[in-house]
Amino acid sequence: MKKRYLIIISISLTILAFWFGMKVEREFASWDEIGKPLFEKEEIYFPNEKTSLYLKSKNWGLTGDHKISVISTKPDFEFEPDSISEYIFHGFSGIIYKVENKTLKIYSHQKPKIPTKFESEINVELINVKNNTEWNKMKEQIDNNYQIFE
Repeated sequence: MKKRYLIIISISLTILAFWFGMKVEREFASWDEIGKPLFEKEEIYFPNEKTSLYLKSKNWGLTGDHKISVISTKPDFEFEPDSISEYIFHGFSGIIYKVENKTLKIYSHQKPKIPTKFESEINVELINVKNNTEWNKMKEQIDNNYQIFE
């Protein structure tokens, strides 16, 4: 009888150890996602020119406290910013944009460095938004020809 209890306890402990091991393995697997970059991409199509520009962002860091957004001619989803061929915006400030014929108007609190080899038929016009009142007025017009990329 004593042997029977010992076998039942051994089997129960083995099952519990297996279950606990699976729980721990699942928890550690989710830790791999911490700190990995999050990418976003939005295509802006210009039908008259039959070409597109892309607004892309990369957010990374242990707490997600770093962000870069770019205007690019390359459709790649995961990217590394290229200061020679892309407009680069650092930080979490959003971008409001408007398409007018062959021009992409960009409204932002930041002024990016203009790339030397941005090869596109589309003109990019940068408009610096100086204060939050002006920014909030533009956000109200998002339904009317303006779009936002955050």
